[in-house]
Amino acid sequence: MRELCGLRVAALGAIALMLSGCAGAPQDGEQAADFWSCPDGYQVKEGLNTNFPSGGMMRAFIVVPPKNAAGPAPVWVPTSGTVESANANLFVERSGNNAKLAEHGFMVIGPVRQCASQNPDIGFKECDGPGSDGWNWKPWNDGRAANAEGEKWKTDAGPDSLFFEDMVRCVGTAYTLDAKRLYLGGISAGGTLTNRVLTYNSDFWAGGMPLSGEWYITNDDGSPLAFKEAVEAVRAAPTKIHQGRIGPHPLPAKLDPLIVITMWGGAPDTYDCGPPIGFCADYRPSTQAGANYFSSLSNVVHVACSGTHGHRWPSVNRDAFNLWALQTMASHPKGTAPNAFKLTPPPEGYTCRVGTYLDHY
Repeated sequence: MRELCGLRVAALGAIALMLSGCAGAPQDGEQAADFWSCPDGYQVKEGLNTNFPSGGMMRAFIVVPPKNAAGPAPVWVPTSGTVESANANLFVERSGNNAKLAEHGFMVIGPVRQCASQNPDIGFKECDGPGSDGWNWKPWNDGRAANAEGEKWKTDAGPDSLFFEDMVRCVGTAYTLDAKRLYLGGISAGGTLTNRVLTYNSDFWAGGMPLSGEWYITNDDGSPLAFKEAVEAVRAAPTKIHQGRIGPHPLPAKLDPLIVITMWGGAPDTYDCGPPIGFCADYRPSTQAGANYFSSLSNVVHVACSGTHGHRWPSVNRDAFNLWALQTMASHPKGTAPNAFKLTPPPEGYTCRVGTYLDHY
């Protein structure tokens, strides 16, 4: 049954999912214990966990247990971009410092990228560059490639999304976790992957935080746009719902309830792919496109944030920002009415509002 639950079939309706035992987060009255499961014989431990079977591969993840948790702990799954390793994203101040959130009662689980071959210290060199097997970029399965090979990922979230679910469900067999407070997020490629996971698997997650994530903007029919064409498409229609290669095509007209915090790093928030390509990503149009989509859904609370830190994990008052963001998401557990959400002011250095961006164009 666990393997069957891992197969995301786009045509399978919610009722069929429930009957098959593959439903998302437990609803009121359900036994939360049935939600947590591990591969046969797998034992989760604090620190690095390796040889975890998921999607036909052996994966690795890092567990940083919550300190002084009062009741079931909310879960935070932070993902690095192209440059930082999993360990840097967790334990290095300039790269995220996400493990520190465990001091505030969060279970922090750091997944290791496929390109790192289960080594949590592998960073830029091995994980930089175009993807393969129909994927756009190497670090994560974040979006389908702009060619025929990428077509198979139009209705399939891919192995990374499945791995995240498998990983969290397994950690929950060893620690007391809150199934209605499961959040993920990441920078750059990790932010792009967050956009993908939320558009495919909103039944499982309570929310997420794409930081400077791509949208891989397309034409309305799903056909790809070149970088400059995509930038101009959003500039010409900044309030439109733009289709993108990060998610299903067409984008779902409805998601399960979520809270999403999108972050734009300001005018310097771009990415240089180096010669001969040069600048290959501009996160002004991509964050606008993502914010437009999520904020258009009535049961999704979307918070649009802007900073001045450029293309990196938010660096101004970093620890304060991380805690504010996680407490903001945790204040809105799965199923909470959108009109019950109250936005508190972010730390100095950031501006945030409920809805889409008004400062981009």
